[in-house]
Amino acid sequence: MKEKLYILFIVTIVLGGVTISRSEEATAWQAPFDTSQVNSDTSDSALTLTDVLNLVSLRNPTFRALSFQEQSAFNSLWQAGLWPNPEVEAEFEEVGWDAPGLRESEITMSVSQEFELFGQRDARKQVARAGIEATRLQSRFSAFDLYLETKRRFYTLVHAQEHLSLTRTSVALAKGIVDNINFRINKGAALQSESLLAQLEKQRVQLMLEQAEQAVTAARASLVSLWGGHHDDLTKSVHSEPEPQFSDLLKRVNTLESKVDSSRGLLQLHKQSALLRAEESLAAAEARPTLTLSGGYKRIEADNSNSFVFGVSMPVPFFNRNQGTQAGLRAQTKSLEYEMERARLETFAEIRIGVIQLRQLIERHQALDTLLLPTAEQAYQTLQTAYKAGRVPYAQLLEGERSLNEL
Repeated sequence: MKEKLYILFIVTIVLGGVTISRSEEATAWQAPFDTSQVNSDTSDSALTLTDVLNLVSLRNPTFRALSFQEQSAFNSLWQAGLWPNPEVEAEFEEVGWDAPGLRESEITMSVSQEFELFGQRDARKQVARAGIEATRLQSRFSAFDLYLETKRRFYTLVHAQEHLSLTRTSVALAKGIVDNINFRINKGAALQSESLLAQLEKQRVQLMLEQAEQAVTAARASLVSLWGGHHDDLTKSVHSEPEPQFSDLLKRVNTLESKVDSSRGLLQLHKQSALLRAEESLAAAEARPTLTLSGGYKRIEADNSNSFVFGVSMPVPFFNRNQGTQAGLRAQTKSLEYEMERARLETFAEIRIGVIQLRQLIERHQALDTLLLPTAEQAYQTLQTAYKAGRVPYAQLLEGERSLNEL
C-alpha cells in the first residue's frame, strides 16, 4: 500500500508539471541518469532504483535517438551559415549561319557571386539557433518522461513483490487455520461447516497467489524491457530505497505556485515564441535586396581583341513580397501570447489541485501508518486468540484477516 501511495505521489507531481524557476532553465527537467556506475550483473543481486536508472541510461535507445535529433538541429545551423554558390555564365554573340565558324563572334565568360546583405544570413542562423533550443528542451522532456516511466515501473514491481509477500503470508495462515479447524473437529470443538469455509478460503488465497506471481513476472518484464533485457535476467527482487519524508516534500511543493513559468507547456510556448520571432526577423531580412557581383573575360574574334567585363546587379525593392508572411507571423505571435496566458492560468490551477491531492495522500499515508494498520493488527491478534479459545466463529476471524491484508 505504501508503494502504491508513492506511485500516486509521483503522478501528482507530474500533474503539477513544474520544476524549478525560469532562471535555472538550463537544468530544468534534467533527469538524473548516470552511466558512471552501472551494476550490469542483474542476476546475482537485487537492483535499487539507482541501479535501474543507470542501466536505462546506458542501454535504452531513446538517448541515442535524442542525440541524433540534436545533431540534426546543429546541422541546420551549419546549413544556415553556408554561402550561396557562385555562378558561371557563358555568352556567345554574333554567331550566324552566314559567318564561317566563329570568326565574327563575341564570347564572354564570367563568374558571378551573390552577396546577402542586411543580416539575411544572421537571421537564418538565428532561426536555426531557436530550433536548437527547442530541440534541446524537447530532448530534456523526453528524457524526463523516460525517467518518470522508469520510476513508475520500478515501484510497480516493488508493489507487486509486496503484494506477493502478503499473499504468501495469507496462504500460510489459511493452511494453518485449516489444520487447526480439522484438529478441533476431531476433538468435537468445531463444526464441519467451518472446515468447508476454511478450505474455500485456502483455495481463494491460493488463486490470489498465482495471480500475484503472474503480476510480478509481468512487472519484471515491463521493467527490464527499458534496458533491452529479458525478464529472466532479473531473477531476484528489486530493492526500494527508504521513503521520502512526504510532509517535508509538501512544504517544498507549496512554493510551486510562484513558479508557473517553469511548467512544461509554458516552456514549450516560450521556445515557440522565440522561434516565431526569429522567423519574423528572417522574413523581414529576406524582403531586402541582395547584391550580385560578376566579372569575366570577353573575346571579340572580328578584331582579335580581348577585354575584361564587370557587372553589378540588385533587385529593385519596389514591392515587399514577404509582407503577407510577416503579417502572418505577427498574428501567430499575438495568438501565442494569449495562449501563454491561458496556459499560465491552467497550470496554476493544476498546481493547486496537485497540492491538494498530495496533501490528501500524505494524510492517508499517515493514517495508515499510525492508526489503521496498528488497529487492524491488534484486532486480528485478538480475534486469533478468541478463535483458538472457541469464543468467536471462523467467519469473524476470516473477515479480520481479509481487512488486515487489504490495509
